[in-house]
Amino acid sequence: MYPYEKAYDHVVTSTTEQHITTITLDCAENWNRISEQTIDELTAALQQAAWDQDVRAVVLTGTGPVSFGAGDLSVIRTKLAKNLVEARQVMAEIGAMVKLMYAMPKPIIGVAEGACMGGGANLLLSCDIVIVGAGASFQEVFCDYALSPDTGGLWALQRLVGPMQAKVLAFTGEIVSAERAKDLGMVYDVAEAGTAMDAARALAATIASKSPLGIGHAKMLSNRLHDYTLDTYFQAEADYLALGALSSDFKEVLAAGAAKRAPEFKGY
Repeated sequence: MYPYEKAYDHVVTSTTEQHITTITLDCAENWNRISEQTIDELTAALQQAAWDQDVRAVVLTGTGPVSFGAGDLSVIRTKLAKNLVEARQVMAEIGAMVKLMYAMPKPIIGVAEGACMGGGANLLLSCDIVIVGAGASFQEVFCDYALSPDTGGLWALQRLVGPMQAKVLAFTGEIVSAERAKDLGMVYDVAEAGTAMDAARALAATIASKSPLGIGHAKMLSNRLHDYTLDTYFQAEADYLALGALSSDFKEVLAAGAAKRAPEFKGY
């Protein structure tokens, strides 16, 4: 990350417990806006989770009434609206952060109880699974600022809701309620207000109990599907399945079955 001036002591926190890392956007006073500090700290937290062999699932959430805020206007004014070189520098850092979310083998469950706006909404939609509280909402605010979606917005939206609906959301800035987001396929589940994190942790615990090898292979197949032809997909499918069958985790499944006990997965 290039040098920048920190506005807060921290804007992201991260804790790990029972194979699950919880990463929290923790700057409610600034509506969890995406700033250079957010990009830096969130990227570092994601990298740590990606490489920590004890971590099997990640939960990404945000505090306050705006769970995932839009881009910080100060960054847009001083960087993006300054010159093309500095604009591309910022956007390259955002792109690298979002690509890490897609590329890391650990599944990421996004959780929101409040508003999700602009780049923050797109950050959340880049998670593998999204669970929100009944009071959550989504809005692609870019059209009201003469901007196009960033933070992987159209990439995520078109995969989730299809090109036509994605264009409507991007062209109108419509506020999407939690229930409508579920109907559109933007979220996996809508929990009772205040309970979305409990639902996400329960799901994360279930995922963490499985072989991280098999889960990681399934995520990689899914997230690279756009790169495959039918032929190359079946080649990749065969390779991943063979790697799983040759793994210590698969041998552990067989041994545990014979001993009538639960398997103890190690991820290799």
